[in-house]
Amino acid sequence: MEHLNLSKLNDHLVFHSDSPSEVRAKLGGILSEHDLTLGKGRVDTTLFQRKLNDISVMKLTYGAEVNIEASPFKGFSLVQTPLSGSFEVEIGGCRKTFGQGDVAVLSPQHHFGIHWQEGSEQLILKVPHHLLCRHFNGAPSGTTQAVAGFTSPAFKLDGSLNLIWHSLVQQAIDLPNGAGKLNNLWLAHFEQTIALFLLTHQTADAGKPEVSHYTPASSSPFKGNSAPLERMETYIQQRLCAPISLVDLSLAAGLSPRSLNALCHKYYGVSPMVLLRNMRLDAVREKLQSCPGANVTRVALDHGFGHLGRFSAYYRERFGELPRDTTSNQFLPCM
Repeated sequence: MEHLNLSKLNDHLVFHSDSPSEVRAKLGGILSEHDLTLGKGRVDTTLFQRKLNDISVMKLTYGAEVNIEASPFKGFSLVQTPLSGSFEVEIGGCRKTFGQGDVAVLSPQHHFGIHWQEGSEQLILKVPHHLLCRHFNGAPSGTTQAVAGFTSPAFKLDGSLNLIWHSLVQQAIDLPNGAGKLNNLWLAHFEQTIALFLLTHQTADAGKPEVSHYTPASSSPFKGNSAPLERMETYIQQRLCAPISLVDLSLAAGLSPRSLNALCHKYYGVSPMVLLRNMRLDAVREKLQSCPGANVTRVALDHGFGHLGRFSAYYRERFGELPRDTTSNQFLPCM
């Protein structure tokens, strides 16, 4: 990252906060709606943002270790580069890890999770997909399908292209501020060049997952690692309706958050917080199937889901139907 000079971004401070709720609210409006769970370290979040016409260049530091459960991106992709530390993204039960200097292109169409190390700093570009529409007008049909997004919800740009990418990012940062200083037609072309560079340089294995989908604990060969995971599962089962953080799960398992995260990915294929959500969803489904007269909202709240819109989206993603569809398919009243 020695090829980048980010000093001009420091003139564009958006906010600085040590409040998790404020961080969640502000970043939800700028990036994507998300739930943020803290791990070790102190929250010390700073966001700098330089806006062009449509593309935004950002530098973000959380301070603490964080786990993020986020909503799908609608009409844009994020290009994230760890300036320090690393992060792990989990989409649809598949996981990819990105280290310092990697250029990660994220374009999820389903709910997903991200784990950032403590003290990580990241460079982010928010790139709207509509920038490509004008370029692909009249192009072959096989090409226009890509305008909606990328072949993979998360992939890494080939390292041999990083210098070119850095030069594009540096230009975006260094462009002069103020209306009338740049020709709008040229600026639109420059932004399309950034989007087109990403789209046409997807890696050959962009669509390949690194980890298989989640499998139930009962069928996982834990071997010598069963005790921490069994303790965590017991803790979850006893507190399905209570607020639970990653730190809580780590204490129950007797492991550090990082070790527990690695162990869960190894045997479940998902993070601890996604496992928690899946266990709660399974319990909700069992309740709705056995008690079709039950109120869906009440059942969701009783199992720790405070945001009903996200609950319905998670439920449909996991089971292929909405909660109300589950109740309508049952015929016996709940006694």
